[in-house]
Amino acid sequence: MSRHDSGFILLETLVAFVIAALAVAVLYRAAFDGAAGVAIGGREAAAVERAQSRLAALAAFAPRGHYVRTGQDGGGFRYREEAAPLPVAKGAPLRALRLSVSERWGRAGRAVTLVTIRVAPP
Repeated sequence: MSRHDSGFILLETLVAFVIAALAVAVLYRAAFDGAAGVAIGGREAAAVERAQSRLAALAAFAPRGHYVRTGQDGGGFRYREEAAPLPVAKGAPLRALRLSVSERWGRAGRAVTLVTIRVAPP
């Protein structure tokens, strides 16, 4: 083996280390992004459950007029409930309500909003 060949082997080794370092960095980033996605998905599922529960309660005890309520929902969640009467034909035996519940969380301002229209006795 000549002196020139040993330098070439050193260069090949350095290139191999650089390629390996880049591959490790890409794998680390993929694992980190995957873990962050799982955490966000878990929070979103919890927000949907909370919003569904609040929407069911709001539908069962819907107020007569326009109604808005906000507050803390625990676990870092904030909610906003809203009920608004919708126009119906004069003398109709029913009233229509638009019900909306939002759950917000995190510094990024992520939110889930559920909306439904309910018909109730006047």
